[in-house]
Amino acid sequence: MTAAESRKLNKDAGFSLLELLIAVVILAIIVIPLLNLFLSSNRLNIKSRQTLRATTAAQDIMEGLKAYNIEEIKEQFDKPADGFYVIDSRLIKGGVKEEDALEKDPSGNLIPGLYVFSMKDVNMQGSKFDAKIVVDGREYRTDTSTGSPDTHDKKFNDAALADARSIDKKNGTFVETEKIRHAMLTSVFEDGDMKTAIKEKLLAGAADVEKAYADLRKADEPSYIGFKNLTTHFAKVSRTIKIELENSTEKDKNNHFMVVMKVTETYEFTYRDKNGADVKVTTSGYMDENVMVSDMPCGKITRMVDEAGKEEINVNLFYYPLYGYGSGSDKIVIDNKSGADINLLIAKQRYEKEKDDPMNPGKKVPDLTDPEYFTDPQLMAAEQLYHVEVEIKNSDSGTAIPKDNFSLKTNLGLNLVGEKYAGPSIELPGQFTVNGTAMDLSGTSDMNIFTLDGVRSPMGRPSGPGEATELIYDVEVSLYEMGAAVNGFPDDKRMVVIGGSMTN
Repeated sequence: MTAAESRKLNKDAGFSLLELLIAVVILAIIVIPLLNLFLSSNRLNIKSRQTLRATTAAQDIMEGLKAYNIEEIKEQFDKPADGFYVIDSRLIKGGVKEEDALEKDPSGNLIPGLYVFSMKDVNMQGSKFDAKIVVDGREYRTDTSTGSPDTHDKKFNDAALADARSIDKKNGTFVETEKIRHAMLTSVFEDGDMKTAIKEKLLAGAADVEKAYADLRKADEPSYIGFKNLTTHFAKVSRTIKIELENSTEKDKNNHFMVVMKVTETYEFTYRDKNGADVKVTTSGYMDENVMVSDMPCGKITRMVDEAGKEEINVNLFYYPLYGYGSGSDKIVIDNKSGADINLLIAKQRYEKEKDDPMNPGKKVPDLTDPEYFTDPQLMAAEQLYHVEVEIKNSDSGTAIPKDNFSLKTNLGLNLVGEKYAGPSIELPGQFTVNGTAMDLSGTSDMNIFTLDGVRSPMGRPSGPGEATELIYDVEVSLYEMGAAVNGFPDDKRMVVIGGSMTN
């Protein structure tokens, strides 16, 4: 009798031992590879998650570097407790430090312009990493083929547009907006004297004066008045941007008084009535739109204090130039009553309203139909006539701030179109003055004033040997497994590397 026949007769009978062993072997053959597949998939998921977190941390570090020049970055790594902004200091559970340059010359000296920084225990979403940052400004100062510091291999962005997006706007930064500009023009057209003068002049050529006056404020009308064509309607327009810096009663974590920053914009519009008399209107915003441009708060600034007790603060201004009236149309006043030295960034911006790109959904392009938009030739002409006065003073003492107590990084004097100005070898046509001294590329001024187009381009005193003064350099950010820093960052521990060129 077979086993099968026996089981039919005995309903309680089960598999034989041999059959059970065969079934177990077959199941093992099937399950073990699947188990390995599940384990491999889990390990891959963990590694992918770690790589994603490392990439996020590297990108955060890269974004943080955009807002600072090399000297400021070095200061942060030397004294992270005084204010570390390259990446959120709460994400760094270990230490940060500046290391030696990667390369040395034949004499064993460090090569100027090459910096290496490291971080330990960077915490990103529960994962920890070590980071190495290589900042290289060498090729932006010296031609590698000739060794000359007067030429370079890298191409600069001549427009030198600083990026307001990468600046901490809660800590000493003012960014002029289109809302502020609109409020200024609206306030002028609501002023009674100006309204009367404009309507009197319109009487000569308009049957419906009220409609003609209203059309001046409609962007789709040929008679629209905007910042682009102010000169066709106003005899003179001038503006003062005043930044006031005063000590706060609040102290930071190091027991230093913080600095309060307030900004006021004041415009003066001059219009000639039908009799040729000047009508002047001074404005700081439009009440009905709740847009006041007086004492605008810009947060509190944390002082940077070195071991010798020297105090410094950073102040950033981004604004749209007032074109069309040459010298005296714009004046920027920095009233520093904080007692600290001041590091200024003043950047003029190019006005562009964006619209959806019909050829690339999801992307934005400049709206060339906007009546306020300057084409490149129009902006080129406007830039060559533009001039701004910069005054850095202390109103309490009634005197200008000494030249050794401030530095200025700026694109004033550089062409926003990205081309050289017309004329033989004219790159900087004295477009601005600082405390009464005209700035140009002659190097006659010994102030600490630098352009934003490269490390070799001071407008004041010449930069020192190996000194990187601007926001431009090549950078490489590498994220490693935790513990790699103490072992010299071995290649087999590197997880992510991203790089690029900081051109502003």
